[in-house]
Amino acid sequence: MPVNIRDIAKAAGVSVATVSKALNGYRSVNASTREKVQRIAKEMQFHPNAAARSLVGQRSMTLGVFLTTGLSHPFFASLLGGVDQALQARGYDLIYLSQVSWREEYNFVRHCRSRNVEGVLVFGFQESDMDFGELIESRLPAVFIDMEISGSHIATISSDNVEAIRSAVRRLHEWNHRRIAFIAGQPGSYASRTRFEGYREGLAEFRLPFRQEYVIAGDFTRESGYEAAKRLLALPVRERPTAIVCCSDMSAIGAMEAAAEEGLSVPDDLSIVGFDDIEAARSVRPALTTIRQDTQSIGRKAVELLDDLIREADIPSKQVILPTEWVSRGTCAPAP
Repeated sequence: MPVNIRDIAKAAGVSVATVSKALNGYRSVNASTREKVQRIAKEMQFHPNAAARSLVGQRSMTLGVFLTTGLSHPFFASLLGGVDQALQARGYDLIYLSQVSWREEYNFVRHCRSRNVEGVLVFGFQESDMDFGELIESRLPAVFIDMEISGSHIATISSDNVEAIRSAVRRLHEWNHRRIAFIAGQPGSYASRTRFEGYREGLAEFRLPFRQEYVIAGDFTRESGYEAAKRLLALPVRERPTAIVCCSDMSAIGAMEAAAEEGLSVPDDLSIVGFDDIEAARSVRPALTTIRQDTQSIGRKAVELLDDLIREADIPSKQVILPTEWVSRGTCAPAP
């Protein structure tokens, strides 16, 4: 007959509730009791399933993920791959909380509660978005990806956007580029803002003048990259940038298309740098030089942070910033 949680409670001389909390890593159970319960559970070959944990420990073992930009962007496929790895390792299920139902009468926090979600992973949320304040005040454990916010029940994770773009400007300067443009991402987004900060710092490091006409707002998409590059390349020939740093690979690919339409060679006439290192960056011709985010690690670490918040575990830092990697391919060369 399978061992159940009551058998472990009897063997350990503690209550069923204590066993449940100990097996789920709650800090409210002292370390010696927790270790004792976990040791007995292992000796008795106890294997809890999600349903049992939900009934006895009053835990749904379910997390929510909310992506305001949807699932179509290639960045998210890799991100969710990392999320899935951590879900399996920590025994959680995942519910996708769609923005489709984000109507005027819709309440995000109430929706999370109705689905019995223990915590939520959030990507693309803006402070101006409906329900933002309520989410922060609800004390629902949340991990924000690419957003800067703090709170006792909140953690954040992102790539080192500032250093990544600053380093890109540094490399282009080493190749004698002095007219370096920047195609930004969605206005108001943390990723766009911090990458723009890196661009400004990179220019300042080498005393290159900041030129407003060299900064074009986009929205991370191929179409916006194309339109932004068309505007940059419409400048007088002697004023055109010799290099463009983009906030995403998709916008960089759009910029490459605009350059081709103008009869310019990439990289001989124009160098282009992307950000993300999605699959398409390797398949375009020439292959895109870019900044690689470790999206799988971001997804995996986001779940681990959220699990720690739910269990009230000690977290060394609630703001995690991961390094990026320069990937040299075929779209950058010395300035013409």
